[in-house]
Amino acid sequence: MQIKPLFIVILLISFSFVHAQEYTFGIKGGINFNNIGELYHYGNNSGLGTNVTPNEDTVFSDEKEMGTQFGAFAMIAFGKFFIRPEVNYVSSKNNYPLAFKTANWTSTKIDIPLLFGYKIYEPISLYLGPSFSSISDMKLEGVEQGSSYPYVYKNSSTSINAGILAEFGRFGVDLRYQYGITKVEELRVNIERSIYGTNIANLLEYNPSQIQLSIHINIFKINSDNGGHSSGWRGSNRSCPE
Repeated sequence: MQIKPLFIVILLISFSFVHAQEYTFGIKGGINFNNIGELYHYGNNSGLGTNVTPNEDTVFSDEKEMGTQFGAFAMIAFGKFFIRPEVNYVSSKNNYPLAFKTANWTSTKIDIPLLFGYKIYEPISLYLGPSFSSISDMKLEGVEQGSSYPYVYKNSSTSINAGILAEFGRFGVDLRYQYGITKVEELRVNIERSIYGTNIANLLEYNPSQIQLSIHINIFKINSDNGGHSSGWRGSNRSCPE
């Protein structure tokens, strides 16, 4: 993750906390469906594939599997407008149905979205904003270790998020679409032919995207227009210490 975008995020959040009318803190979790690029299988006639199945060059599209995410957030409100910084751990899954065996693709990352929203009417809000990601792991099953074509990936990326949020008391539902601004470049890999049927393949260039569905719980809320009073989990009002 780049230092400059992270510094901007911290600066915006710090400024918002000083001028906000209401602060909400909570936790969230949910499921996601991820989209990655196609896999180009080189057949026997390509000069790259050797005794592979299928014989001809073939493109395999990814099949989506359900991933998960969980994290924490703050909601900093100015009337109907709000800023919502989050920190999420995201685990995503896909697979390529190769000729002999399915090759599973997995990824884990830390996402830090900074969302700007507007409450259009109770209880619905819309939001938009960037997300800065630190990718901790990304794997494609079947890639031969120590080969001349290893599986490599960037450790950081940037995305844009757009979504809809509905809140009912302390609980809420959040549906968002995340589109990767950082392009994943084409990559050649060497796959275990005897197990998967594919020998040499290219993972084609793509912009990653994801649909996330989450639920959240507001742990506590502070209203600066009400003398700094906060509402805890049990709903009782108590004064914040001076």
